[in-house]
Amino acid sequence: MNDATNPGYYNRGGMECADAMRAMMYGADVTNAEAYWWGCALKYLWRWKFKNGVEDLEKAKRCISILIGEIEDEATA
Repeated sequence: MNDATNPGYYNRGGMECADAMRAMMYGADVTNAEAYWWGCALKYLWRWKFKNGVEDLEKAKRCISILIGEIEDEATA
């Protein structure tokens, strides 16, 4: 499917980003916040070459930084 709600840059190599994300997270024991930031990072990494280039890589880097913070906060709690 390729429309305004599911643009082509989320479908590469016959796989949708959402399906890759679902497979990536299957069985993972993570908090909701960790799952959110992990998924956001994947989304930006998935599309960077086909949408916003370095801007998407910077967004992915920010998501990963926040994810690391979530994990570190959990480890010290």
